[in-house]
Amino acid sequence: MFPMGPLAGIRVLDLASFIAGPYAAMQLGELGADVIKVEPPTGDLSRAWAPFLNGESRFFLAWNRNKRGITLDLTQPSDRDTLYALVRRSDVVIENFRLGVTKKLGIDYPTLQRLNPRLIYASTTAFGARGPEAARPGYDPVLQSIGGAARLNARFNGGKDAICGIAVSDFQAAMLIVSGVLAALFHRERTGEGQKVETSLLQAIISVQPHYFVESLDYTEEGGLGIYPYRLYDTAEGSLFIAAGTDKFWRLLCDAIGAAELGRDARYSTNSLRVQSADTLTAILQPVLLKRTAAAWEEILVTAGVPCGRVHSHQEFFHHPQVTAMGLDPVIEHPAAGRLRTFGPAMDLEKTPASIQRPAPRLGEHTAEILAELIGPA
Repeated sequence: MFPMGPLAGIRVLDLASFIAGPYAAMQLGELGADVIKVEPPTGDLSRAWAPFLNGESRFFLAWNRNKRGITLDLTQPSDRDTLYALVRRSDVVIENFRLGVTKKLGIDYPTLQRLNPRLIYASTTAFGARGPEAARPGYDPVLQSIGGAARLNARFNGGKDAICGIAVSDFQAAMLIVSGVLAALFHRERTGEGQKVETSLLQAIISVQPHYFVESLDYTEEGGLGIYPYRLYDTAEGSLFIAAGTDKFWRLLCDAIGAAELGRDARYSTNSLRVQSADTLTAILQPVLLKRTAAAWEEILVTAGVPCGRVHSHQEFFHHPQVTAMGLDPVIEHPAAGRLRTFGPAMDLEKTPASIQRPAPRLGEHTAEILAELIGPA
């Protein structure tokens, strides 16, 4: 199978595990890159994360499609030499080892760059490559906790700190890796030079909430923090998020729920005033919203042009008609897990569309195939 897409002809070596690095490599694969996932004989540790589909981790299946798989024990000189041979024939390496591990294994950037000066070497860590905590281990919830996100979630959790169930910093780090790799490939087209691309979960957690990291050194802030109404409300059945974040949407909301006079009350005419009166307004809105179900209110408010959405489970959303209309629920075949309904590519390119070209590899599935390619010309 020959990859198709804007990155056809680009080879990526995915040496990473868990989410950030593998998900970035997967997206490059959707854009047509030939992605080779290099795993130790024990496999990417996410292979052990349940739930399983005929022995295959659902997590691993989601983060590692559009890749071929090879197993190499990089502590062994012969397997390390095999990796070096692959590096000479590759364009991109992605890794997320803890600081110092790549040098110990002999796969650090200076070593691999000498083998292939055109190589783009993408590295992601938890806390960054420099500074007093560069070697500190960490996962997404750790960065959500220290990065302010868990405290922010307290606004939606009765004042109690809470972790978002989505690995926000991991997936954002993946996006940053993809952006950096694409920029580095563009630079290489102009100059012929490879380079190192670095990011971290620390940088990722800052980049997804940038408006909280603007601190004036000269002036005092004015106006209350936030948007109102921009929150979940209880209904007669289910929860509904209303995002009436502009003065126009506020008036449309009030008209739609039968409270037109509230929408024209000068005391609540701007967002700043509404934020200051949030408790008062919630005491007015909440009893009204309890009179109908979330589904009924969603239909009423969407018809009125008010941004809102009732709370769905993942599976309810996955079978939403809009998801189907966007082609975001294709069915693919996996040799062990069988037929899978999965998520489609998250971007549309008119001339060179992204696509799902193969399912996630079984451990070492393509080892013989990839080794055979090393015998032929580069």
